[in-house]
Amino acid sequence: LGIKEVWQVSDEKHNPGEVWHTAGHPFDSETYGGGFLYHMEDNMVALGLVVGLDYKNPYLTPFKEFQRFKLHPKVRSLLEGGQCLQYGARALVEGG
Repeated sequence: LGIKEVWQVSDEKHNPGEVWHTAGHPFDSETYGGGFLYHMEDNMVALGLVVGLDYKNPYLTPFKEFQRFKLHPKVRSLLEGGQCLQYGARALVEGG
């Protein structure tokens, strides 16, 4: 499952072309997934979370994990003062 938002951030926080991948964060070692953040044009940032649907924890909620991802100090400081422009979620095909 993939969850994504597009935010507009201030000029001082924007760095076009910068990419962050969090390989595993905010999940435990038993859960496949992680976060991403891409600085795009016009002070926009796309950020999201991907989680495999075979997670073992019956209490795991992808939406809540995405909110937790956004509370990471680096992500939170980037988004402070910004505005969410778009959001969505999709089922993703995994494998080759």
